[in-house]
Amino acid sequence: MTTAISRRSSWFGRAAVLALGVGILSGGLPLLDNVQEAAAAAKRCTEMYQTPNQAPRLGSLPGFKPAGKYQWRTLGDTRRTYSFDNPRKSLSGLDLPSPEKLDKIVGDPSKYPNASPEHAWAYWKQNQAGTRPYPGTFNEYVNSFYVNGEANSRGGNAYEREVARYFKLGGQNWYCQYSMAEEMPELFQELVEELGEDNVKKDRRFDAIKTTGRDKVIYEFKSGTKQIDSKQLLVDKALAKRGYRVVYVFGEPPTKAVEARLRAHGVSWYQHRAVPDAKYTPHPQYTRKDPAFSGKTCPTTLASAKAAGCGSSRGAANDFARNSGRTKEEAQRRQAAARQAPGAPFRMRGPGGIDFTTMELRYITEPVKGEGMDYGFKARMNDDEDENPSWGGGAKIDLSSDAMFTWLALHPNRFWVNLNPDQPDQVTDDKLAKTDAGRILLEADLEMKHDLARVMVPDNPVGNRLWDSFQHVNGAPCWKTYRYYIEPAPAQVREEDGKLYILDAPMDVKAAKIDFDEGFKCKQPEAVQEYNFRQIQQIAIPEVEKLVNTAPQYADLRSVYTSRIAAEWIKQRDAVKPGDFHQIIGSDDASAWPARTKWDRDKIYADYMKSYREGDFHFKREYPQDGSVLEFSFYLGGVDFSKQPKQNIPKARFEAENPEMPDTVNAAVKSTTAYADTDTAFLGGNNTGKDSGSTDPTPTPTPSDPGDPGDPDPTDPPSTPAPSPSTPGNGNGSGGQTPPAKDPDGGLADTGSDTPVGLLVGLAAVLAAAGAALVWWKRRRTATDG
Repeated sequence: MTTAISRRSSWFGRAAVLALGVGILSGGLPLLDNVQEAAAAAKRCTEMYQTPNQAPRLGSLPGFKPAGKYQWRTLGDTRRTYSFDNPRKSLSGLDLPSPEKLDKIVGDPSKYPNASPEHAWAYWKQNQAGTRPYPGTFNEYVNSFYVNGEANSRGGNAYEREVARYFKLGGQNWYCQYSMAEEMPELFQELVEELGEDNVKKDRRFDAIKTTGRDKVIYEFKSGTKQIDSKQLLVDKALAKRGYRVVYVFGEPPTKAVEARLRAHGVSWYQHRAVPDAKYTPHPQYTRKDPAFSGKTCPTTLASAKAAGCGSSRGAANDFARNSGRTKEEAQRRQAAARQAPGAPFRMRGPGGIDFTTMELRYITEPVKGEGMDYGFKARMNDDEDENPSWGGGAKIDLSSDAMFTWLALHPNRFWVNLNPDQPDQVTDDKLAKTDAGRILLEADLEMKHDLARVMVPDNPVGNRLWDSFQHVNGAPCWKTYRYYIEPAPAQVREEDGKLYILDAPMDVKAAKIDFDEGFKCKQPEAVQEYNFRQIQQIAIPEVEKLVNTAPQYADLRSVYTSRIAAEWIKQRDAVKPGDFHQIIGSDDASAWPARTKWDRDKIYADYMKSYREGDFHFKREYPQDGSVLEFSFYLGGVDFSKQPKQNIPKARFEAENPEMPDTVNAAVKSTTAYADTDTAFLGGNNTGKDSGSTDPTPTPTPSDPGDPGDPDPTDPPSTPAPSPSTPGNGNGSGGQTPPAKDPDGGLADTGSDTPVGLLVGLAAVLAAAGAALVWWKRRRTATDG
């Protein structure tokens, strides 16, 4: 086996390749258009990346760190950023010019400066004239292929520099961009003979390698986890058998499938999640400006908002949401373009890699006047984005934004919905009925009715166990009528330094006694009725509660609720010091955020009444009584968020349970950032576009050491007076009606301050509903067999 370094190639030739690569990186030459940046010639890492001229301690390196929580991931890595130029990102909002202007564009990108509109249009013309023209819109193509293609290779090279610098790969024995074919020709030829020319290809270039000493190490640096080369893995497997420690260092969590492939080839992996920071100079005309969370009166469609010059928000959340596609077909089309973009092996998680159905607003900063507001969403990651990309991110971010401003603007006496068979004129407030927040509340009410029925029907294990547990003295078991409704469970939040972290916002399913004018009246003894109802509470309701907190059909309800939490906190902070949204708060005018989905409260009520009168499910159970067979029909439902228990999260607990959250939400404005060791990620933005890049054309990062995520300790904010509790008001000529409210003095969770204060107590009567909950028995007398 050959391990000595042989200098057999032409230094002049390799230096020329390096110079070409540097020229492309800094100047955006046309050669970058269709190929990856030229690979630099092998050098000592200390020369290539200016690492210390001293070898690092082996025990501090990936693959050699001692066992523990951070054996396979860098502590504090999301505090670090690595910068690179991505000037094409300034064209994220670019559209095609007039047909006359487009006709004058030559379909040869090399004729135009990189990142100019003409350059992008030339790319499009070249693509459309080819054998596989992109079938989607031009702007899809720009963001999925044109911008991505530049970011892939530049980001990949910048990540390699970041890892080499962080781990101080220096001294005489660490080499970067090391060619096995040139520097280890004997070993290379040995592997060609062993594995075959088709598998070894022309070379195996190592991002970093140490070939001398007792421990020989090979590192492969990947900013993303896409397209792990199968043939490369065969070579790495052969090298691992020869005593090399082969470690893949990833900038994001590898999928289970990637882990399995690496493990099968004897290769280790490690995560160093430094955050990519693409630098670009925003263009006033061609850079996309998002109206979400801007607080401005914007047209409801993105195209109209753009035409009106409306919106100012930017960030990873906005980029991913707007680039995710509005349909499954569009998402697949965009994903295919991303796979074909230049530098695709370096690409990171794309929009389709976030499960947008799970996206919820979980972090905001105080919208101080003139400084804007940061926001962060939490969502589960989708590890199957290539084959099944997620889509609909734009609708999700719009829903969260619109709901937040709806809660800020309208008076609290409008925050209710009500499905009650005796109150057809009090379905929901008139102004709330014009918003998507009102639609989500009312639809959730109806959906919960159907789900409780599904659980209670004895055609499933839970339903069977429930009915087998019921007591009855004579005839069928029954109980008094109840209204089943959803209300918030103790929410967990943390407020500090003008920031709000929404850690958890679970919901409970509760029940309250209610009488209706029509319906069956149970005649079982009182004790039997109470016992049967307790069985429903213990057996059926927990199953429905699980659905409310996890099932896809309630995802929008959960999203709207976290936006409500954020809005109430903003109100409280604004009462202390007016901020950017001061004119919106309490204006009682949500006309700037009308429903994007057409809906009709009367139609929902009609659906409810049909279900109420005809039943969702029917089944027969025989209880001997006067020769009768009893048939049951179910009518259940209700939502009530009028009460919110308080859960105080002190600083010590927050830091112990969420040590990586502050760094993660800060990083998420620049790029989607995986959260700790979970399957979730944060993606964020800012409503003034302050993350809009840099005019500095030369990325020369000087990242600091990560340190301990626990330092410095954040300080608790001073306690502030809580706003008065909100209660449903009487109709006063402005469209409000008063629904039944079980607890008009409810409040939201306290601040995370160690001193309890009434944070967000204005949530009272949010989504207040008195939806009907009734089990109706229909007796049909039939003859029984003798």
